[in-house]
Amino acid sequence: MFRVRPMPTDLYARLRGLAASSESKPAEMRPVLLRVITDLFALHPLHTREEIHLYEEMAGKLIADADETVLCHVARKLARCLDAPAAIVERIRARGGQPARQLLLKTPCIERRDLRQIAASGACDQACAVAGRDDLDREIARVLAARPEREILRALAANAKAPLGSDDMRLLAARGRSDPELARALLGRGEPTFDELPLFLAADAGERATLLVLALEANLVHAGRPEPGAPLDPETAARVEAAAAGRKRAAFARILAEKLRCDQLLARRIVDDEAGDALALAFVAIGLAPDAAARLLLGAFPGVAQSPEAFAHAIRLVKTIPRRVALRMIDAMAGPSSEAAPGAARAPLPRSTEERRSLAESAASRTAERA
Repeated sequence: MFRVRPMPTDLYARLRGLAASSESKPAEMRPVLLRVITDLFALHPLHTREEIHLYEEMAGKLIADADETVLCHVARKLARCLDAPAAIVERIRARGGQPARQLLLKTPCIERRDLRQIAASGACDQACAVAGRDDLDREIARVLAARPEREILRALAANAKAPLGSDDMRLLAARGRSDPELARALLGRGEPTFDELPLFLAADAGERATLLVLALEANLVHAGRPEPGAPLDPETAARVEAAAAGRKRAAFARILAEKLRCDQLLARRIVDDEAGDALALAFVAIGLAPDAAARLLLGAFPGVAQSPEAFAHAIRLVKTIPRRVALRMIDAMAGPSSEAAPGAARAPLPRSTEERRSLAESAASRTAERA
């Protein structure tokens, strides 16, 4: 008859018992043993110095034989521990892959200077994990926002807890002009701000209304001043109407790009926008008369013409939006390619790896000084 031995209640005693039996285990059992001791260790968020040392010694002997599945399990468990052994965390990070990303996303045990270094010049997948952390500080967020990889920018924008400053939002919004996924992530962070004007084409109806209000409020400083530019001359107006009347979208977009001084890709996106409000802003910006705009909308844009609400909204914009505001909106959507447009926003280029690293080091120095 077998006698059931009572399990030790002390974590250290249980780990010692497993350590004593580990030498007799076959090689294929070593990954299983690593999972077991990690499960035991993760039962408590905090541990004694002896428990940490013993777990580190045991896991250090077993981790080399673990595959990615086992390491993912270990990483998930250690991410809950406030005092996970730094040596084990570093070995999992060095292996890379999904286990390293899980640690970088969750564990509080990684030094801030290491997070800054990864944010500045680390591998793309690991920087993405850092961008998703709940405890990002302003400096790390700023370094990440300067990275050129769109995956990192998307992860940062999707992190609602990332402390993004106005400069960061302007930089990200400039990149979001040509990246719909990034644009939607930025717009999804909350009520749109003036820095998000470049994302107008990616915004929904409510967000577009908010962005227009912000642009109108910014225009109040110009109250009483004459509008820039002259109305569209009859010859050009006839060209615009002729291109639209023939439903030649490409030809119409070329003329629009010429008059707006933007690239043809943006002009085509405006022409193909089903809501009609971007097209209305373009009509105002080039100086097209309201009656000509109404004819174009009714004759060449069935998506707008067949919706009384969309048509009425577009005409209301044509009649009420100041030309200066329309130009500002188009300039924001166009970015650096609108070479001569008044007030064109010039998006800063992403910083080099050396500049990002320098930024991270200076941020770390300032943090150390504050401490």
